[in-house]
Amino acid sequence: MWVLFFYSLFHLYYASSYAYNSFYNHWTCIGLKENIDTTKPYSINVGDLPLVLWKDKDQWISTVNICKHMGSSLESGTLKEGCIKCPYHGLEYNYNDRVGETVEHEGKLFWAYKPIHKKPYSVPFYNNPDYATSTIEIDMDASLTDSAYNTMDVRHPEYVHNKFVGFGNSIPPKNIKYYKYTDRSRVGLSFDYISNKVMQTINDNVKVTHNFHMFVYPTFSWSRVTFDKKHLIIGVNLLPLGNKKTRWYITLCHNYYTSNIGKKFVKFLATTILNQDYEQMKNQCYENKLKKQILFNYIFKDEEVLLHLHEIFKGYYYPNIDCAFDLYQDYTKTK
Repeated sequence: MWVLFFYSLFHLYYASSYAYNSFYNHWTCIGLKENIDTTKPYSINVGDLPLVLWKDKDQWISTVNICKHMGSSLESGTLKEGCIKCPYHGLEYNYNDRVGETVEHEGKLFWAYKPIHKKPYSVPFYNNPDYATSTIEIDMDASLTDSAYNTMDVRHPEYVHNKFVGFGNSIPPKNIKYYKYTDRSRVGLSFDYISNKVMQTINDNVKVTHNFHMFVYPTFSWSRVTFDKKHLIIGVNLLPLGNKKTRWYITLCHNYYTSNIGKKFVKFLATTILNQDYEQMKNQCYENKLKKQILFNYIFKDEEVLLHLHEIFKGYYYPNIDCAFDLYQDYTKTK
């Protein structure tokens, strides 16, 4: 009995430490720059870790959104000379009180506790002058892992995106190939797909699109849809907000329909398709031991990429309050 009790305590501690090491040190997108008002504090959660951020000249400062005096949240505090002042008793926080690092990258804000990489991953062609870019933000009622699997799943368009405005087709994809990489944190997928009649009309009556998808553990995916020398790049940054809540920050990058009206049209199509994903994401089950045990006991043909992605995510679980507590313990030891 006591052996089982202490084993459970050890398992909980080890699991939370591992989750901190494997997740919080990766760059995680925490907002679209265009949606953030830099004249006031910005609050966001990374899993169960509450953060508050503010800008001092050209640098961002982040700290835990709980005052170390009497536990007040700081997002309603005032900003002055690079500091944030707690609204309860006036305690000030500055750069020396920062928790983690924050950078601006390709129109987005990214945070990491102790960054493994120098900068976040880039969306291909983002800075190419021949490509137009736009962004979308949407909250999905699904876990981070379900969101990741969705970005690499070639079979759901037939059922989820088979609406009037969608690209789903009952004709299965062809030439499916998947790619492993030596760093073991990435997986790739390519295939050819015949779009439905509506999308063929939009795409200058080109029937077959050539597609490539890549997922980079733990939160970044990008895909390329190509037809007749025209390319649409879709970058997706994932932010876990709950066991069954993930925010998708999406960058669209394309070398056709590049006028202002064209950009709005592509964004409208993408938003419509994302709303179809939203309906399916609501149908995904909560993450628990039973789901983990059942998941991928059956796979369709040519779904090896999902099995490999599942292997990559074996060490991941939602960064809950125990992980946030573990991170803050590490932070206080270094001060």
